This record gives sequence, C-alpha cells and structure tokens, in this order.
Amino acid sequence: MTKKILFGATITGILGVILYLFFPKEIQESTTTDLAEVPDIYLKEVQVQAFTETGQLAYELTAEEIEQFTAQTKMLFKRLKISVERENGEQWHMTADLGSVQPDSDEPSQLLEPIELLGNVNVHSGDINDPEYLFNGMNVVFDPRSNTLYSDEDVYIKAGVSTYDADSFHFDLETKRLTSSSEPGSQVEIQHESMETE
Repeated sequence: MTKKILFGATITGILGVILYLFFPKEIQESTTTDLAEVPDIYLKEVQVQAFTETGQLAYELTAEEIEQFTAQTKMLFKRLKISVERENGEQWHMTADLGSVQPDSDEPSQLLEPIELLGNVNVHSGDINDPEYLFNGMNVVFDPRSNTLYSDEDVYIKAGVSTYDADSFHFDLETKRLTSSSEPGSQVEIQHESMETE
C-alpha cells in the first residue's frame, strides 16, 4: 500500500514538473499585457464641450467611445463629431472614424489641444447638401486655438463654386484663407472675402 502511494506521488511529481516546464511560458505570454496599450478610462456615448480662456464655447464634441491612455498621454475618440460655431453664427461640422488628442508628454497640457481627425474625414460649413466649404480626405488636424484645419494627405476641397484635388492644405476658419498644394508642386492660394450689403 505504501509502495503504491509513493509510486503515485512520484508520478504526480514528475507530471507536475513537466507541466511547469512546458506550460508556464504559454500562460505568461497569453496573459502579459503592455499597460501602455490599455486605456485607463473608457467611456461610451460622450459629449464634451471645450471653452476658451474667455469662456466662449470653442467646440462641442460627441463620440460613441472615448479611451484615455495616461501612459501615452493620449485620448482616443471613436466615431466622433465636432461642431464649431463662429461668433458671426457660421457653423462648422466635422466627422471622422477616429480622433486623437496627444499632447506633448514633456510639456504640460494646453487648454485646447489640436485634434487629429483620422480615417475618413468630412468637414463642411453650412448645409451638408450645399456647403460653402467642404473638405473630404484622410487625417485632417483641427487646431481650436488657432481655428485652423490642415493636412498633408490627399483631400477634395470645395470652396464656393470651385473644387480642387490637393495633396495638402491649410485653412483658417476665421479669415477663410486657404492654401493648398498639388503635384507637380504648384501652389494655389484662395482668398475668400465676404460681401456685406449696406
């Protein structure tokens, strides 16, 4: 009886050593996660209002999901919409698959960080069916501090009755100054002046 118990214990010990030598690596690999890639905060169906130092509404943002990554000093928005209303009542609407706010980790976060609009991006002013300005492209940056839009990616632009295909652009929402560039390196600058009736 004692021999059977000792034999059983020996076999169990050997099996335990074999399992320990072969399986812990797989378990460790499957459960190890880089915490920098995991969000600290996860929110759904969020509405954010950002204000300037003077208390004016800079923009309103809605997103289906928001993830905050403190380790990377990054905030990621999924399926976001941004609305901007200028002092003159002009409205701008921006939609994108993703949005990212990633301040410089070496400097303190500013009041209004630039927002990277990623994936399919649509920006327009006024009515979507007949916009005065329209920008369709990928990876557009909206900077609420300077009230500018810019991108180094291909973009379709509609400004008034004119349309353009550009390789990059820079647009000021306040002055309506649009600078775009296209191959073979020529630049097109459009100055929009509003006609005011007296």
